[in-house]
Amino acid sequence: MEKRNYQAKESLDDLETNTSEITANALFNFMQEYSFLEKILLNMAIFPRYYPEDISYLKLKYKSKDLTEWYIPMTCFCDIPLHQISYHAEGNPSSPEDRGYGKFSIAFHKSFGIKKGIQPIHYLNQESINAVELTNTMNLLLSEDFEGVSEASKVNDIITNFIFEYIRIIKPYYGQMKRKGKDNQIQIIKKNFQDEHEWRYIPKLESKELPLMLIEEKDILAEEVNKFYTDSIPLTTKGVLSFNVDDIRYIFVDTNQNRNKLIKFIREKRKGRRLTRQEKDILISKIMVYDELKEDW
Repeated sequence: MEKRNYQAKESLDDLETNTSEITANALFNFMQEYSFLEKILLNMAIFPRYYPEDISYLKLKYKSKDLTEWYIPMTCFCDIPLHQISYHAEGNPSSPEDRGYGKFSIAFHKSFGIKKGIQPIHYLNQESINAVELTNTMNLLLSEDFEGVSEASKVNDIITNFIFEYIRIIKPYYGQMKRKGKDNQIQIIKKNFQDEHEWRYIPKLESKELPLMLIEEKDILAEEVNKFYTDSIPLTTKGVLSFNVDDIRYIFVDTNQNRNKLIKFIREKRKGRRLTRQEKDILISKIMVYDELKEDW
């Protein structure tokens, strides 16, 4: 009789260790409009945008003024399980201003996101010692007195770079955010951000190309008025998140009508990134109707 070795493996395969048992094995990027989905599939790429982040909870100072907001270039994803996704897509029924992130979505294999450096964010309890020390550290880095010290010390440069990278992947456990309403007016929505299970793709921008974040009032105004910085991201060397057909796990549209519209768009696609007939067929096979799926969750 063959003797079998039942000893535990010394190491697990990447596939075994990367598979999620509680969260989804996909990273979903939801959007409000059908046209956004067409643009992504036309170029087979996602173009990050500069998004406003409320940081009033950190109580920061910049040039002797309260710093309550900055803009970060990013694309947001979530790994919420499908049976819980409706709250994220459609919003909070008890909060009329929270309309959710939309029923259109492109979802990638989580392994693709990990390979591309997409990062789960850190939710910060505002009452924790971590928040207090982060405020103290950031106020030091933002002060004019620290600039000379930073330039004189390579160690300080490394620490500064780490902290500014870290600050771009944090969010309060509970806080507020800006959203445009149906009338195109800015609304303030309060929510528990941890429920979003957010992952972020932050492009590797060179500081000589574009700012790593917008802090100055003139820069924020230029972005708010005409999307000056967002429209410049596609011109950078590493700002765009490109993908292949096999990287996609799901594509969601809201209705059968838009599914047929998207199928027609893919079959007739001639511009942007070229796809073979087989790639188009595979892409079409990934399209699902959100409202139909919801019936079985």
